[in-house]
Amino acid sequence: MTLTQLRYLVAIADAELNITLAASRVHATQPGLSKQLKQLEDELGFLLFVRKGRSLEAVTPAGVEVIGRARAVLGEANNIRTYAANQRRESQGQLVLTTTHTQARFVLPPAVARIKQAYPQVSVHLQQAAESDALDLLSQGDADIAIISTAGGEPTAGLAIPLYRWRRLVLVPRS
Repeated sequence: MTLTQLRYLVAIADAELNITLAASRVHATQPGLSKQLKQLEDELGFLLFVRKGRSLEAVTPAGVEVIGRARAVLGEANNIRTYAANQRRESQGQLVLTTTHTQARFVLPPAVARIKQAYPQVSVHLQQAAESDALDLLSQGDADIAIISTAGGEPTAGLAIPLYRWRRLVLVPRS
């Protein structure tokens, strides 16, 4: 089993079982991706997908489990690469911040400018989303950091760190 096979497996799941689309997303050929999938299934000794002819129709229960574990393994492999780059003092890559329109437009630009100045090799992307969508993007791995302002309690997913407090006043006429 290789990281490439796991990456292809996750790509197929993310492409809603469309092997051609998955191959395109991972810059592989469709036959090459299919071959790697077959080799992975042969090594595991069970099918990851239900097939109908040459098409994938559904993910098997075992496939659901393996895809989840493959995502975790790929995430850890990426963490190791990032750690190694940090050890070599190679601060490069991409940082995706997801946040609300107000934060992206009025609050974060100075902070993003400081990040870009301190780490010119890091590409910073602001992704605007509603607060609930921002948390979904974070949990799906489509964002590195979510900056939200909740009126309720702390979010249940991830690590929530208070960033700053807003000072709000009510203004009324003197008369």
